[in-house]
Amino acid sequence: MKRIFLLLFATAILGACSKDGVAVYAGYYSFKTGGTVDIQGKVFDIQKDTTSIDTIVNNYKVAGREVSDTTYKYHIIRDTLGSRDTSFLRHLVAESGQMHILKDSGDEMILTMNINGGDPVVFTAKCEDGQLTLSPTRRMVGIRPGDDDDDNVSCDLTVSGTGRRYDNMILFRLFYAGKYSYDGLDGVIYDSRVDCIATENE
Repeated sequence: MKRIFLLLFATAILGACSKDGVAVYAGYYSFKTGGTVDIQGKVFDIQKDTTSIDTIVNNYKVAGREVSDTTYKYHIIRDTLGSRDTSFLRHLVAESGQMHILKDSGDEMILTMNINGGDPVVFTAKCEDGQLTLSPTRRMVGIRPGDDDDDNVSCDLTVSGTGRRYDNMILFRLFYAGKYSYDGLDGVIYDSRVDCIATENE
């Protein structure tokens, strides 16, 4: 009998801890995300060949005089000369916005990210072992193709992660997986170092 009471007491404590954990994470936050991914794949040696040139002559009349203007249209094909294995690092485009963490049922939660100037992202999450675990979800992610490049490549990646609360902040470590392809570089992400800092709104 005593053993049954101890078992019921332990179950009640575990249930209370689970509820407390969910309550700890639920709320509204401002966040910023950034980091790098490691990509392994192939680099292709590509040569651009001009196959033909169209010559276009345009005639105009200016102040009663006929003037000719010639433009050229180049037809180019890309020839792949060869390829080699390579590994390279790429920086993610930094993201910021608003995050909502909402209780779903039991220890299940919903995490939404409303990214400034980007698409919304929704994760299902679970509170376990004192941390928030984000289930994998697919989303479009911006990756910078070079350190000095203002452009970015949009890649369809799978994102998951874990987070732990410290005072008024949740620190997430995010994990990215998927394919990268840009300008003769094709590869697969095999490692990532991406952090998300979410600060609770007052």
